[in-house]
Amino acid sequence: MKRAIVMAISVILALAVAAPIASAQPPSQRQDLKALTEAWWTWATAVPSPLDGNYSSPDPRCEGEFVDGVFFLAGTQGGNATRTCTVPADTALFFPVVNSFITGEEDAYPGGPSKFVAKASANGETYATLDGEDLKMKRIATGPFTLTFLDPNIFGVPGGPYPYPAVSDGLWVYLPQGLEPGEYTLKFGADSGNFSLNVTYNLIVV
Repeated sequence: MKRAIVMAISVILALAVAAPIASAQPPSQRQDLKALTEAWWTWATAVPSPLDGNYSSPDPRCEGEFVDGVFFLAGTQGGNATRTCTVPADTALFFPVVNSFITGEEDAYPGGPSKFVAKASANGETYATLDGEDLKMKRIATGPFTLTFLDPNIFGVPGGPYPYPAVSDGLWVYLPQGLEPGEYTLKFGADSGNFSLNVTYNLIVV
């Protein structure tokens, strides 16, 4: 198992499958961004993983409606990617520019993710733009939480809650109102010296 897995982590897991979290609130009223980051990790580590490579709708990696009222997008585990995905209009968008998580069984727990994100932030080599306009990034650190994997997942372990606490930290973009119908170019990336990514999403909003 990797330590301090970036953009994206074995012991035996309980045989339970996570259910997507849901909310009756409209996206504009959703406030629990920490819970969204936790759900995002469950989504991103499933197979096929949206962290991997180039793809276009109707590829299942474009299916970001894991949480009711929010649409997830993904970066990479390092490197560049170009994706074309169809997303629903007027639905909140949520994605990390750079993020990391680590579990309580690892030597760098709990500070590993925060050190990584702090380094990326200090270098100033992070960006997120929509049609060339800068997007606001928000740093979200979860504190300890129960990490849950779907089955199958990129680590090849049984789905369910991980038996060690996890922590996550990252720079995220949250667009609570979503986008109006149309076509958009979303670009984001980071360079922390020994890790870099550049992702382009061609979004078709319907």
